[in-house]
Parts: sequence; structure tokens; C-alpha cells
Amino acid sequence: MKQRIRRVLHQGGDRGVTLAEMAVTMGIMSAVMAIFTTGVIQLFQAGNKNELVATTQAQLNNAFLRLDRELRYAAGFGPVRIDAVTGTTTVEYINTGTASGTPECAQLQLYSTTSTLRRQVWPTGTKPVNKWAVLANSVVVKPPADPGAKSTFAIIAPTENTAFQRLRVVLIVQSNPGRSQTLATTDLKFTALNSKAGTDPNTICPEARL
Repeated sequence: MKQRIRRVLHQGGDRGVTLAEMAVTMGIMSAVMAIFTTGVIQLFQAGNKNELVATTQAQLNNAFLRLDRELRYAAGFGPVRIDAVTGTTTVEYINTGTASGTPECAQLQLYSTTSTLRRQVWPTGTKPVNKWAVLANSVVVKPPADPGAKSTFAIIAPTENTAFQRLRVVLIVQSNPGRSQTLATTDLKFTALNSKAGTDPNTICPEARL
């Protein structure tokens, strides 16, 4: 009987988990948890970035919806002017789609100081009063010498088959500056259907350039 008890006690002492086995198990669990946590963080970051892209793109869409009717039915575009130091870019146009039916001058500007797309209007034949409405924020505005992506205005040169003036608008908006910065770009060409291809840009709202 005593020998049987000793054998049972001896066998029980060999059972269980050694310190080395415990260390290996904990190491494996730590690695698995690290991989799992990294995956969750990446999924969260991807979802957050997609949301930022959607929000930024929505801002661009709203800005262009506000401008679409005015630019498409403009009676002409003025010359595009770009500040060589700041990159601030300005263009005028005659807006015929007013509530009163009376044409008015409008000025569209990529303003580097506040990184905004802004607009002001005033009666034709008078000077603007510097009363601006912001159409989009966080707009990328850079000097012409900067090689990076930037928002721009450009008059499209007429061709033999062109009957109207055309304006190209490239608007780049950034969100969440830093490592997860997101850029949204919209590039559209507007045809001023109430203009003529031979319209002299210098005759469009000249009071804004005095």
C-alpha cells in the first residue's frame, strides 16, 4: 500500500506546466494579441480616412453646385491673375443668373491667407466692396513655383470649333493635416454659354482690377 501511494505521489509530481512552457505560451498569446490589435487599429484608421475623404468630397461638391449655374451662364470671364509670391488666384465673370435678372459682376478667388475658395459680387459699373462669402475651406493654394499639387483657375484657349469662353477650375482640398492627411481633387471645365469665343477678358468687370 505504501509503495502504491509513493508511486501515485511521484506520478502527480511530474504533471502540470513547466515554467518554460508557460513562457512559450504567454509569448505566443502576446504575439497573437499584438497582431489582432494592429489589425483593429488599421481597420479603424481606414474607416476614419474613408469618412474624411467623403466629407472633403462633399464640401467640394457643394462648392461646385453653387458655382455651376453662374459659371455656365456667365456672359464672360475676365483674365486669371496669380500672385507670384502667395499663389492667391483671382478671376472675374459677369453673372447673368441673378434673382433680379440684372447681370452683376462676380469675383472668384483662391485666397492663400485663409486657404479658402471665396466669392464676392457687386453691381456692374461699380467697384467691389470686399464683401466675401466663403465657398470652401482647407483649399490648397501655393505659389506658381511650388511643384506640389495646388488649386488653379485657367482660361482655356479657344479653338476653331469653340463658340464660347471656357474656364478650367481645379480645386484641391485637404483634411486632417498630418500623417493621415487626405486630399480631394475636383477638376472641371465650365463653358460661359452667354459669352463669345472672341470676348476680350479685359472688358469683363474691369473695375475689379483698377
